[in-house]
Amino acid sequence: MKIYIDSDFKCHVAKAEGLTEIETEFFDGFCDEYIEGYRFVPAGSTWTRDDGVTFTGEMIVPWKSWKGLDTIQRRYEKEQYVDLTNQNEELLNTIADMVEEVYQSDLEEME
Repeated sequence: MKIYIDSDFKCHVAKAEGLTEIETEFFDGFCDEYIEGYRFVPAGSTWTRDDGVTFTGEMIVPWKSWKGLDTIQRRYEKEQYVDLTNQNEELLNTIADMVEEVYQSDLEEME
């Protein structure tokens, strides 16, 4: 997926002026809010933390509270599960209606 990083290597999900586009599979399946709580330092780049410690990429690390990000992602996954469950139920009902329609049609023809 495409993400976009700013000059401090913080992730964004939307393209904007001054952001660098990055292609990565790391964030596949994660919600936007979760992704935007991460910092992505590409291979060959370095990022220096406020205390002077320097990190060399590739590095992917949360800059927001991981516990908060985990809660956000779990909520997103639960919503996805509920949506998919509802879609499956609708499909099963549609299939059942179609089978019933064919059955009734066959009964009418046999009479």
